[in-house]
Amino acid sequence: MRIVPVLFPCDLGHNNPDGSTAGGERGAPDVLLDQLEGEGVRLAAPVTLSIPPPTPPDGTDFVDPALPGAVEALAESVAGINGNADFPLILGGDHTGLLGQVLGHSRRHADGIGLAVLADACLDLEPWPPDRGGKEPPEVARSVLSAALRRFPADSALGAALAESTLQASQLSVAGVRAPRSARARVREEEGATGVDVWTMERIELDGESAYRSVLNQHLARGPIVLSVDVCGVDPHLMPAVRTAFPDGLDWSFLKRSLEQCVPHVDRILGLDICGLDPSRDDAYKSAASRLAETLAPFLQKLRR
Repeated sequence: MRIVPVLFPCDLGHNNPDGSTAGGERGAPDVLLDQLEGEGVRLAAPVTLSIPPPTPPDGTDFVDPALPGAVEALAESVAGINGNADFPLILGGDHTGLLGQVLGHSRRHADGIGLAVLADACLDLEPWPPDRGGKEPPEVARSVLSAALRRFPADSALGAALAESTLQASQLSVAGVRAPRSARARVREEEGATGVDVWTMERIELDGESAYRSVLNQHLARGPIVLSVDVCGVDPHLMPAVRTAFPDGLDWSFLKRSLEQCVPHVDRILGLDICGLDPSRDDAYKSAASRLAETLAPFLQKLRR
């Protein structure tokens, strides 16, 4: 099995063109690819997807009109890699890379797939469109789990694109959640309605990592599953190179141990996406990106067979 990097420099999920910086998240895939190769990870020739620059969304939908097409392009690439019995490693910008990965694998696994989000500060399960009281425009990146679970409006372009998703909420867990949530009551309703297993930092601290790993192991053992890491889930003292930092997050050892736990289930793991890295906020030595690659490398090296 080869590891095929897919460079997906997409930040269309933010729906804020003015907030995109040259060399920021859109440059993350190339930086991370270089760092992984520097760690000695053997990778196949990368697949590079062309992503248009952000544009103001049409009407009141708030979804960048180019996003559904970008998700579809990624899904096609992922399905092709999966069809060749290879492992897609999606190196992206914002968390919309998760959507393309889920959609691509769903097309080859119609009976359902699971998802383990090993790190993410935000529970991206906001209903769409969320009620922000007019204070700020909604961002698709905060609703990717809702979209992947087919809970977007069916008459929207993104909702129609994700209609083929076979993601099962009962096999979905998210670790490291701590960010303030808008529309808290509605998000809690979504959690209860879907059955997503949410591991906030408070829950991890109270119940212990062993309890989290027990649930993760159950989800890994159930059937085909994809992995996702949003590096904003790592504590900003360790990972400052992110677009938005949230205090009191996971440490590198938590992420490394979680990836190690996935190794015995390698035959069921379909792919991995990494998002949230913003090289423009790293230091001159790319210390944060280097530490991320160092954490990922042992897991990726064990995937090759």
